[in-house]
Amino acid sequence: MQIVVVLCQGRYMSIILRAADSRDVPILVGADSHVESHELRRIIKSGRVTVCVMDDSVVGWLRWGLFWDEIPFMNLLFVMEPHRGKGLGTQMIQHWEHQQRAAGHRSVMTSTLASETAQHLYRRLGYVDRGCLLVPGEPLEIILGKSLSE
Repeated sequence: MQIVVVLCQGRYMSIILRAADSRDVPILVGADSHVESHELRRIIKSGRVTVCVMDDSVVGWLRWGLFWDEIPFMNLLFVMEPHRGKGLGTQMIQHWEHQQRAAGHRSVMTSTLASETAQHLYRRLGYVDRGCLLVPGEPLEIILGKSLSE
């Protein structure tokens, strides 16, 4: 668990970044429609979901797995609408990167649709384009990576 103080719109806010656990299952299962509930429960148990808590409420989360069974891959970064633009996504990413570096990983990866603005956040945080994926009927999926040795 990490307590972080962020400056947002002229006022300081305290957030907690911690591994998701059983108390977070209802909100995550209800809000994360990208993965089946039984799989999400398994991912939470494996310690691969970090939640951002503000005023005792989950306001965002980061879910990750392993690309090629060895490179940490951020599968989902989500901040609830009223809390966007406050730096919470950046804090979750930096927290996750620190954890991956401490675990001995030398790089991390993520992806985003070319139509999403998240690509700008990732690039601002040092992620660089590594390739793309073409899925019929969908915008280009941009694959991004970042070295943690810098």
